[in-house]
Amino acid sequence: RQMRFACGERGMMWLELYTSQVMNDGRPQGVVGFVKDITRLREQQKRQLWEAEHDPLTGLLNRRGFDRRLNDTFMAFKERGDVAALILFDLDSFKPINDDGGHALGDEMLDAIARCLEGCVRRDDHLARLGGDEFAILLPGCGHEQAVRIADKVRHAVSELSVMQDGKRYRVTASLGVSCLGSDDDEAQAVVKRADAASYEAKAQGKNRMVADARCG
Repeated sequence: RQMRFACGERGMMWLELYTSQVMNDGRPQGVVGFVKDITRLREQQKRQLWEAEHDPLTGLLNRRGFDRRLNDTFMAFKERGDVAALILFDLDSFKPINDDGGHALGDEMLDAIARCLEGCVRRDDHLARLGGDEFAILLPGCGHEQAVRIADKVRHAVSELSVMQDGKRYRVTASLGVSCLGSDDDEAQAVVKRADAASYEAKAQGKNRMVADARCG
């Protein structure tokens, strides 16, 4: 068995216990065994799991981590009717930052976006960087009106961010699409496709906009 122990100044330790009963003429005589300290192994496993599901630059979920939480949220919706919404967006005018300022400046902006998003959502929401300048916000237990408010809060917060290099200030905006899980969805990716289409519509309307899919209306 693996057990966790509080060890005073050493903090928490994970121990693995191996035991075997000693028998004599069919009667139990005692127990023998040994204890192994597996604290470092458990910490390594925890770190590997975190790294497998998180973006190394921003610390947000990566696509793998996002997909797992999206599937869990979809199952809760199908089994118990727990509502949920999704916000997808990419950044407007991000390419000039990479082209003019280099990837280091682009990374600085992406990290600033991640910190900004953390201040816009609830404790149980899931933030993800899906790749490049594409982000997702999964909102379990969130209905249409609240999702739209959060999306508009994100849009405004992103527009206030900037990074500087050689005296030049760079800004970005976000084109956001919002959608909600629907009773006729037969897969979790259905809500992703709707939110993605809504974000394209937001960009087509002039950027720095938020469009809610009709499912959320």
